[in-house]
Amino acid sequence: MLARMGAFAGSWIQQAEALGLASELIVVEWNPVPGCRSLADAIPWPKKHEHCRIRFITVPPERHALFPHPESIPLHQMIAKNVGLRRADGEFVLATNLDIVFSAELMQFLASRRLNRAEMYRIDRYDVDRNIPAGWSVDGLLEHCAGRLLRVHTREGDFEIDNYGNRKLQAADVVTEGTGILFGKGWYPPESYGGEKFRWMQPFAEVIFRRPGGKLPRLFIDLEAGPSAGGPLRLDAASQDGRTLATATIEGRCRIALAIPAEIESARIYLRVAGGNVPLGTDLRFLNLRVFSLEWAPRMWGREAATWQFEVCGAKRSVDWATTPQAPTPFAHDMTNAAYLHTNGCGDFTLMSRESWFALRGYAEIPIWPMHIDSLLCYSAHHAGIREAILNDPLRIYHIEHPSGAGWTPEGEQERTARVASKKVPALRNEDVVELVTKMRRLNTPIIFNLENWGLCNEALTERKL
Repeated sequence: MLARMGAFAGSWIQQAEALGLASELIVVEWNPVPGCRSLADAIPWPKKHEHCRIRFITVPPERHALFPHPESIPLHQMIAKNVGLRRADGEFVLATNLDIVFSAELMQFLASRRLNRAEMYRIDRYDVDRNIPAGWSVDGLLEHCAGRLLRVHTREGDFEIDNYGNRKLQAADVVTEGTGILFGKGWYPPESYGGEKFRWMQPFAEVIFRRPGGKLPRLFIDLEAGPSAGGPLRLDAASQDGRTLATATIEGRCRIALAIPAEIESARIYLRVAGGNVPLGTDLRFLNLRVFSLEWAPRMWGREAATWQFEVCGAKRSVDWATTPQAPTPFAHDMTNAAYLHTNGCGDFTLMSRESWFALRGYAEIPIWPMHIDSLLCYSAHHAGIREAILNDPLRIYHIEHPSGAGWTPEGEQERTARVASKKVPALRNEDVVELVTKMRRLNTPIIFNLENWGLCNEALTERKL
């Protein structure tokens, strides 16, 4: 942990110094172990930090002991973050964690001072190999992170990636390995129901292809309108610059063919859905369209086309979504500002103006296991009129991988879940989050969880500055 935190703090400070980025780094030491060194003494802090003020605020064990379950929950992460947020002096405040490294492009963006006070900034998180090089320089650390990618956490889900940043196909996917088809942004992970596998797509979903030799330039797509469709959908194939290449109308389940000009062997295209976005009762996502398969047409099927075009090849009756658990909510007509936000890994990067944090009174100070509390903050911000802005590549945060079971990793998830269950402490369930967000959607109003004394603001906590 100390090595990961040293990489976080050292890389931030050194990049801030190089860019002249005025900032302060607030470290909240919650419930420190008696007899152990403070983080101020345990980490080799850069000697030069003219542009970055470094502050340590301590919440002592005796104050922690006043919260429920003090032994089972040794750190109330979100309340600790509120302690720092409440005392921050910056115009904008970033809530983050101790094992995050910021890309050079992200630091340059922050130093450009183009942040908008009306926006909440979110970003994808890239997990990287935890064996960071000894005696690293900032350039060496960033090179290690960019070259040792494990997975990416996006609004749609978690995906294993290669070192080019492309999302790998999963074991039970809707395309076959070796067909030259990959899924980019906008696709949820594969799901299965009733013996069929499929992927839901967001209203803007990327398909990357390289056509194998001998394959006809025509893609068959088996798809179906989902419970959020609310009627016929328009599906466009679009180019990277946003030009519409082909258009089709989707109603129920159908099979369509996308003809590709013969001279195009590889491309990135986008499937773009117009319409839909009806809110659901048990799922915060908008499930407008799902795809069961993408495959190249057999050689004998049809003639090569000179232009992009869609052709509907067959249709059948769709699922009656009103009879399923994913039925639209009966309050959908009230939800004029419903959104599906990027809450995946939001505890690692949520950036807003100081005024916005104070208007929302920080994270909900519920003394439970801290899962999902940061997600509720994002939805409260949205319904307070603070727009979500997602920072895209090459702006990145790199997360140095946890040991198995210490935090979320695919191989350690069962171990971590068992450890949390053994503590027998309360936690928010996904259905609790859906219920709370549904209330915010119905009223288009944030839920403010805390009183005005949030962040232990009335308590005299010890502060130390380097």
